[in-house]
Amino acid sequence: MRINRLSNRLVAGACVTLVGCGGSTLTVQVLVEGAEGPVPQSNIEISMYPFDRDSVFDLLDAQAEVPRPAISADMQATFEESQRLGEEWRGREADWAEARDRLQRLSEQLERMDRRDPQYRRRFDEWNNIDREQSRLDRERKDLFEQYTEVQETINASIDSFKIVRDAWENEAYAGYFDMRDQLLAELGREIFRDTTNSDGYVTRKLPGGDWWVTTRIRVSGGEIVWNLEIDPSQVDTLRLNSENGEERVRF
Repeated sequence: MRINRLSNRLVAGACVTLVGCGGSTLTVQVLVEGAEGPVPQSNIEISMYPFDRDSVFDLLDAQAEVPRPAISADMQATFEESQRLGEEWRGREADWAEARDRLQRLSEQLERMDRRDPQYRRRFDEWNNIDREQSRLDRERKDLFEQYTEVQETINASIDSFKIVRDAWENEAYAGYFDMRDQLLAELGREIFRDTTNSDGYVTRKLPGGDWWVTTRIRVSGGEIVWNLEIDPSQVDTLRLNSENGEERVRF
């Protein structure tokens, strides 16, 4: 493994960004878009690297004896079908629960009404309509859940097999990563900073001068959002990580 030569290339590139003196305070906030707007993410570990960690993995990928295992087209299609069915089932489940609650509220209103009241008949007809709707949604949600479960069983078996192959490849291809990382840090005279976001999704850290790479990841429906952003803390005092500047990836 050509660790020394590759490491020297990375050091040469990183040193250009570390010529500044002093330091600056950087605040990072992690946000994920919710139904009512951005939601701060707490207890997320933020790492701040004095070099581009992804470039190290890119170099290790390039020199691996065999290419990284790829997800087959069939597996990707099954995974996407699983996601679609899951979202459709959860949506139908929510619709059914809403109809159930409406039916319950209307039932309580009918119990308090006089059956001779002209409004009673209209309310009763409404109750019948909602009852039919709830029955339909109940059948659909159960059918969708069966389909989703069946596809999940199929994709889970494929994922387990794929992960065994992928993990074995990574253990081999990335065996030299920590040696390269430690050598880079030693030659740069820097360290990696890590901290965890608070209840408002914030982390604040004083960083030495020069460019830094802010990295983290969070789980989302169907995968994860990954950030690896280069930033000069002397130029930007607050960095907000959101879906716009992150990369969404399928995660198995």
